[in-house]
Amino acid sequence: MTRPLKIPERQLERVRWLEDQLERAARAGELNKAKVALDDLKPILNKYHHTARLLQAYLKLYEGALESWNLDVAKRGFEFVRNQAGKNTRIYLEATALLAISHLREQNTFSAEPLMAEVLRNEEIIKSEKQRTTFRQEIIDRFDQEGALAALADCHPDLKSESEIHQEAVRLLRQGKTENDMEELIGANTPQSVKDFLLKVDTISKNLLPHEERLLLPSPKEVVKNRQAGRVLFQGVRRKIYFYVCDKDSKIYQAWLHEGIDAILNKGYVASAVVGALADLRIGAGAIAVGVTAALMKMGVETYCKKNKPNSLMSLRKRSNKHLNKDASR
Repeated sequence: MTRPLKIPERQLERVRWLEDQLERAARAGELNKAKVALDDLKPILNKYHHTARLLQAYLKLYEGALESWNLDVAKRGFEFVRNQAGKNTRIYLEATALLAISHLREQNTFSAEPLMAEVLRNEEIIKSEKQRTTFRQEIIDRFDQEGALAALADCHPDLKSESEIHQEAVRLLRQGKTENDMEELIGANTPQSVKDFLLKVDTISKNLLPHEERLLLPSPKEVVKNRQAGRVLFQGVRRKIYFYVCDKDSKIYQAWLHEGIDAILNKGYVASAVVGALADLRIGAGAIAVGVTAALMKMGVETYCKKNKPNSLMSLRKRSNKHLNKDASR
C-alpha cells in the first residue's frame, strides 16, 4: 500500500471540517448530506494516499445508516469497507463488528455469529492481552445491547404518554429508589421473548471466548436476571438518549442551562427525550420508559453528560489505539 503523504495545512483544515460535517450529518440520519461531505473528501484523501482515513469516513457514513435502521445500505457499506481494508487492520475489525450488529438488529444470529467470531477471536490487531480482554468484554456488552433492543422493537407494549411516564418516574424518585432499583424495574418489565434472545446472543458471544476469559464474565443465565437484563437495556437506550440530552442545541440541555435542574425535573423534559430515543430505536414507550426516565432524572443531566458519552466502536478503537499493531493503521 502506498505510504500516505502529508496533507498541506490549508487542505487539512478542509478535511477536518468535512469529516466533522460528515459525522454530524450521519449521526442525525441525514445520509444524503453525509454522502456529499464524503464525495468532497475522496479526491483530497485519495490524492495524498490516506486510504485508512477515507475508509474511516465510509464507516461513519454507514454507521449513520445503521443507526437510521437503513440496514441494507449499512450491510452493503460495511462489506465494502471489509473488502477494501486489510484483513488484519483495525478498520476491518470495526467494519466486521458493525456488520455483525446490523444482522443482530434483524435478529439474524445465523449471519451474525461468524462475524462475531472474527471479532472476538482476532489476536493480531490488539497485541496487549489486557486491552484485548477489555475490548472483547465491551464488544460483548454492545452485542448484548443490540440483541436486546432489536428483540424489544418487535414487542408491542401498553403505550404510555410522556405525561404518564414523567409522573410515574417522579413517583419512583419520591420513594427513594436507587439506580439499581431502576434497573431491576426495567428488567422486571422486559418481555420474556427479549430475555430469550438476549440469552441467545450472550451465549454465542461467550462461547467464542477462551475459557479463562469466560470465567471473568457473568454467565449467560445471570445476564437475563431482572437487574442485569435491565442494565443491558438501559445501557443500550442511553447511548441513543445521549444526543437528545447532551447536544448543546437540544431542548433539554438548553432548559438545564437556562432554567436549572428544577425545570428539568418538573416539566417532563427527560421523559420527552426518552420517548424520542425509544422511537428512534423503533421501541414503543411502555413501562420500560418509566424506569429509564427515573434513572436519568436521578443521575442528573450534568453528571449524565460528563460520564455517559456513548461507547461507540469508533471510541473503542481510539481508546485501544496505542495498543494496536502499527501496521494496522496503514
